[in-house]
Parts: sequence; structure tokens; C-alpha cells
Amino acid sequence: MAATALPANEIVRAETYYLPPPPRRGQIPEDWSQTPGAELIYRWYDRRMNRRTPVPTDWAPDAEPAYARIDDGRWLAECSACRSAAIVSVADPRYGCVECLRAWVPLIVPEDIAAAEAHALSQPQRFWWHADDPRNPYRPDPEPEPPIEPETPTDPEPEEPQP
Repeated sequence: MAATALPANEIVRAETYYLPPPPRRGQIPEDWSQTPGAELIYRWYDRRMNRRTPVPTDWAPDAEPAYARIDDGRWLAECSACRSAAIVSVADPRYGCVECLRAWVPLIVPEDIAAAEAHALSQPQRFWWHADDPRNPYRPDPEPEPPIEPETPTDPEPEEPQP
């Protein structure tokens, strides 16, 4: 069985995964260095998958944000509309889906990216989930609310006779 092609000492981001194809003999290599990280997947799909996918120009209104997670050594986000996942850029916190072609949604990344990557690299399978991600399987259950004590009826004070 072949070993994984992912590097063992770093977490893969869109900037290191979605690269231009090698140039044909005698041609100049493509330069994608000025393409923002979130838009690299669109260029990659155009060239590698031969699919013309337009880059979103606006934001999806009222769409839930996508949470970045480390999944087997790659920064991934999952589309809430079609459940497709893609490698994302934590430096460019936008997520657009190339499968259902939805507009941009905010990408929630950890405050300390280096600490999340260090945590994932310390594990054999290199996983990390955002604590607020609703799909996090390791998310702690919320603290149950204390039960409401029923009020005990109090005996009414005896009435004093009126003269």
C-alpha cells in the first residue's frame, strides 16, 4: 500500500495544494501567486478538472458560516448546502462551493492557527475541530439546566375572627 502524499510535518492549505499544472514543453509556467487563497480552488477546477466554475462575486445572504477543521492533515471546510468539502485557506477566510456554486460564506478559523496545527501534528491521524463547530464529534454536551424546584404550597395563615 502506498504511503500518503501529504507532508508529515505540516498541515496542507489551499495555497500549497491547489497549484498550477506543470507547463507543456516550451511553454511558460502559469503564475498563480497573485490569486487569493480562497479563489485557488476555482482556478484549479478550471485547469485540472476541466470545469468552468465562476468565482463568486458576492456573499450568500443569511447562510451559516463554514468552520475550518483539520482533517487528516488538511484544512477543510464543508458546504452546509450540499455537504461537499474542499481544502481551504486559513489566511483568506472565505468559503465558496465549487460543487453547488453557492456564493461566499464566512470561514470560521481558530484564533491561534499555529496551536491548532501543532495539536493536529501531535496526533497520529492529524485531526482538529473548532470548539464551536456544530459538526464537531468531540464537542462537549452543554451543561444541563438545574431542575426547577416545584414550589411547595404554604398553608395560609389562619384568619383572625373579626368583631
